[in-house]
Amino acid sequence: MNFLTLRIRLPLFSEALTCKCIGKQFSTCGVLGSGENKDYVINPDFVNRNPRNLEQMALARKRQGWKFQSPTREYYNKLVFDKTSKHTSGKVVHWTGNTVVSASTKEWAIRRHLYSVKDVSAAQNIGSILAQRCLEAGVSCVFLGEKENFTSEAGMSFLKAVEEGCISLQEPDVVEAEYKPGIDYGGPKRLGGEDKDTPMKDDYQF
Repeated sequence: MNFLTLRIRLPLFSEALTCKCIGKQFSTCGVLGSGENKDYVINPDFVNRNPRNLEQMALARKRQGWKFQSPTREYYNKLVFDKTSKHTSGKVVHWTGNTVVSASTKEWAIRRHLYSVKDVSAAQNIGSILAQRCLEAGVSCVFLGEKENFTSEAGMSFLKAVEEGCISLQEPDVVEAEYKPGIDYGGPKRLGGEDKDTPMKDDYQF
């Protein structure tokens, strides 16, 4: 698929507009305006190059209804730390089960700079590298998973390195809409309510 970016400068006190045209017929794309740009037409097709932008704005719904499920899945991205007798690794897992970002001593680029792959220093370095990769991937806050995995000295060093890398260990609350469609049967002065003598108003719901 071919992409073409048109950046057209408008007159003074105007911002530069960018239009991304998709497909081979670029003549049908452009920006609306006056003067030289009046003949351009905006392409109606738009491709969202960041499908998780609603999660970053805390607008996407989290998976709910599993209060007694362990481990919980009421999160966007979960921080996971794993330390075995041979390697130390950390990763950020999406609620769908896919790995978003990971770092491990199995990578030769990391292992060659470590004295040991299973000590506290290795966990601290893995946390710093994972935090840097999270920021590069656009992940600035994560959900802290099973806390019993972070009670050891290596786990606490890993968490400290992640926090020092400007990664928040708490995700923001989901932004709920103030208006919810439907009939409010329990509200005051509604049809079938206690105060039946009150005259009907414009806000009555049928």
